[in-house]
Amino acid sequence: MKRKIKRSTSANVDAVFHKEICMLQIRFHKSRSAILKDIIELTIAEIKCGRVKGILTEYQDHCPEKWETVYYTLDEEEIEIYSSARQKYKISISKLAFIGFLLFWRLLIQKYSETLFTNNQKIELSLINYEQYKTILNNFVKYFQKRLMIQLKE
Repeated sequence: MKRKIKRSTSANVDAVFHKEICMLQIRFHKSRSAILKDIIELTIAEIKCGRVKGILTEYQDHCPEKWETVYYTLDEEEIEIYSSARQKYKISISKLAFIGFLLFWRLLIQKYSETLFTNNQKIELSLINYEQYKTILNNFVKYFQKRLMIQLKE
């Protein structure tokens, strides 16, 4: 039996994203690192399926005082998957996680809900911060579309 090597690392995430991770941690009794890894894996899977297109850059606030650190460990297989994703999409793991937060957070909550409740009980969670980020994302999309048009004209 081959021994799996674990490596500890960290990801810097936006403070609001971190708060949502912490709320999910309490609600579903999962560790922050497990939630972060789940959203990254979900994002990688969705990118491979073609559900994420376009430029995957410049997404979160660049003020380091608003960032939080999430520590997690990776086994050999995860290291390979994450390294491949970083090279292929040319973005950091933190960016992959945040893209997942913006695009697939509700899907992750639904996935967690289905594993806890099999008798169709509805889970009510506050997604206030998530909705604020969706609005911010829409504003960023408009900004980047304008910027892309300017660059194309040049």
